[in-house]
Amino acid sequence: MNIFYYDIAVGLPIRQCFTYKSNNDIKKGTRVIVPFGNKTLVGIVVKKLSKTKSLEGLKDIISIPDDCACFDKSIFETILWAADYYHHPIGEVFLSFIPTLLRKKNDKIISTSNGESEYGINKDDKNFKLTKEQSVNLSKLNKIEKFSPSLIYGVTGSGKTEIYLQLAEKFLKENKSILILVPEINLIPQLLKRLKNRFKGEIGIYHSRQTPNQRLRVWLGSKFGEIKVVVGTRSSVLIPLKNLGAIIIDEEHDHSYKQADGFRFSGKDLAIKRAQLEKIPVFLGSATPSLQTLKLVKDKKYKKFDLLRRVDGKKPPKLIPLDISDSPLLGGLAVQTIGIIETAINRGEQVLIFINRRGFAPLYECDNCGWVAKCSSCESNLVFHKSKNRLICHKCESVYAVNDNCPDCQSIEISTFGTGTERVEEVLRSTFKKAPIIRMDYDSTRLKGSIEAIYEKANESKEAILVGTQMLSKGHDFPKVTLCVILNADGGLLSPEINAVEKISQQLIQVSGRAGRNNNLAKVVIQTRYPNDLNLKQIKTGDYQLVADQCLKNNKAIGMPPYSTISMLRATSPNHQSCHKFLEKVSNLLDNKKSITIIGPLPSIPLKIKGNTRNHLIIKTNTKTYLNKVLKFLTNEIQAWPETKKVKWSYDIDPHDMS
Repeated sequence: MNIFYYDIAVGLPIRQCFTYKSNNDIKKGTRVIVPFGNKTLVGIVVKKLSKTKSLEGLKDIISIPDDCACFDKSIFETILWAADYYHHPIGEVFLSFIPTLLRKKNDKIISTSNGESEYGINKDDKNFKLTKEQSVNLSKLNKIEKFSPSLIYGVTGSGKTEIYLQLAEKFLKENKSILILVPEINLIPQLLKRLKNRFKGEIGIYHSRQTPNQRLRVWLGSKFGEIKVVVGTRSSVLIPLKNLGAIIIDEEHDHSYKQADGFRFSGKDLAIKRAQLEKIPVFLGSATPSLQTLKLVKDKKYKKFDLLRRVDGKKPPKLIPLDISDSPLLGGLAVQTIGIIETAINRGEQVLIFINRRGFAPLYECDNCGWVAKCSSCESNLVFHKSKNRLICHKCESVYAVNDNCPDCQSIEISTFGTGTERVEEVLRSTFKKAPIIRMDYDSTRLKGSIEAIYEKANESKEAILVGTQMLSKGHDFPKVTLCVILNADGGLLSPEINAVEKISQQLIQVSGRAGRNNNLAKVVIQTRYPNDLNLKQIKTGDYQLVADQCLKNNKAIGMPPYSTISMLRATSPNHQSCHKFLEKVSNLLDNKKSITIIGPLPSIPLKIKGNTRNHLIIKTNTKTYLNKVLKFLTNEIQAWPETKKVKWSYDIDPHDMS
């Protein structure tokens, strides 16, 4: 009887595989059930061993639940690349890309299905003419057959979605599948509606708010060809699709493609790596491309296709800085701003108001002694939510009752300060009695169907005011909006972050793109106390390429990304000293390394979340190859240190947030 030996990855925060034996010949990428200590775990076969150093103590694989491998060759290799590039425990990386129901031992299995589905095209939905720009670019894009990253740089309203639909049609006619990535769940309903209007056949949806059974059904249907079009967030980037033809990454610049905790991967970067391994086209769309992408275009590694005119022929809205230095604010709105809104409403138009802060007020403070409501687990102020009459921590989502008396001095003189979406909504409701006020933020869109209800209400209303956070700025189409008002822009303009100008310019230009899709008189009002700020003067031209070129020039001069590469070593512990000592030791270890810059240890902002203090070390090198080499050396050293027993540590490669 033959005995085979395998390296198995299990879903634990352990940076190694474990060897097991079996009488069965098992393919790489197959799910297996294995004993681990006193537990039974799901593992993934990573490698078949020709021989093993020691047979003593090797345990048997308990069972092979599935009829076929969980991962095909290209996805399997992408995962190996991701584990290496992000320096994350390999078992956790593998299990991140299968549905939750397949991560534990149960009755769910992967078995072959009945066959592939047919997809038809609804030609009535295409009963219009493309613009000349769309036609020229589409004919070029249709000729791309192999891996060749292509940036579709299209201003808001230039018809990028129609390009995506026609690219999808091309691949479906070739009996191929298509994967469309979006940065946030809230962007799926509008795109799904467009896809369903165009294609006869099931459109798969894959994201974290679905039930485990829904995700498993779409995952299996995609793997066996029953579903050929999938729209999803970053978690869908490695969904198995039979005969994948291309990957489309919408709003490629968006930071939501980066996982914020745990396995901190970039969905965009994994999609590009997958496309490279599968030798298929990958299309990246944005009105405000990332600096990294624009540099790759300059380096001729990516091709660029320009859509610089709106499909309706209308001019982009004017960006108008409104100086509020000497203006009293009512719920964050200047008197002049309220007058401008009133004029638009009286004309029967819709207004969009953007403020990147949810809740009613970000500060709940005692007038007598200065006590401020803070989260007991985080070093973070509690935000007052009037609709729930609760104080909520926006870091850990803990909820507290509202204090009637100050806990320090017992005073009843407690006030709220600052402005969030709820306060703006309240002011608008009291000012505009007849116009519908529609709030769109994390709190108002949590329930199933809430996004669809917001779209329906906006489309059915004549005049209306939409108030929302950054989710309003991302790819949504509100055709009746003629005026955008941007509140609290100064925080982004004055931010000390190295990528602050890139972030605020993307945000302001994206928000402005929601206005005037059917109106030449549309405008965007930016409330500011710094109307002469040099960056704002550039942004208000609406020419993102101009702003991005200046950012690239500045970053090159100081050797910052994308002209260098950065990793953050993050450490958390209930004990602040443990974090600091651990990172100090790392800093000392790397001090003598050539061509490397170390900054820190630094306290993270906020310093404390969920009872743990957080610190980080910034590690900068000139190339990704050298950084990878340094981090591998560092990982081998760190794992032997006694200090690691007192802290949780992880790498954040290519961080968007360096605080």
